[in-house]
Amino acid sequence: MTRPGMTLLEVLVVLAILGVLAGLGLVNYGRWRASTTVMDGAQQLAQTINTVRTGVKKANACWQLSLVSTSTSNTQFQVKRYSTPSCPATGVPVQTRVYDLPAGTRLVLLDAVGAPTSTDRPVEFVPPYGTTGAAPNTYAVRWASDTGIQRKVRVTSVLGKVIVK
Repeated sequence: MTRPGMTLLEVLVVLAILGVLAGLGLVNYGRWRASTTVMDGAQQLAQTINTVRTGVKKANACWQLSLVSTSTSNTQFQVKRYSTPSCPATGVPVQTRVYDLPAGTRLVLLDAVGAPTSTDRPVEFVPPYGTTGAAPNTYAVRWASDTGIQRKVRVTSVLGKVIVK
């Protein structure tokens, strides 16, 4: 006579399979979450750069984008708005706004070969077309605990075109 139901061995096999699947899923979920957060930070930076460029055209004044700190643990960038068409080297901005990246991300400025640099190179957008005279700047938005998860944001040309890689 057979009784309906499952044996203890069958239940243990199902639990073992579920445990393996859950273990693999959690690892991939953590990497997906980090990747998504880094992409959000890169898109936030790119959108702010485009907003700055538009603001320069509207206000007919210089706006400057720079990192708050050049350390590799930096999580902020700032936008300074001036009242004159050119960005003064020693002038006081009319407005300074600091932006925070999503939690768990870091923002660093990269040099020409792609290594983090401690030199601050602000991007200055000047009227009437919101152009920038600086060399192209490349920023890396990285996950704090795994720098292999990163997105690069590059201000490529005099017109301030932004590319997110």
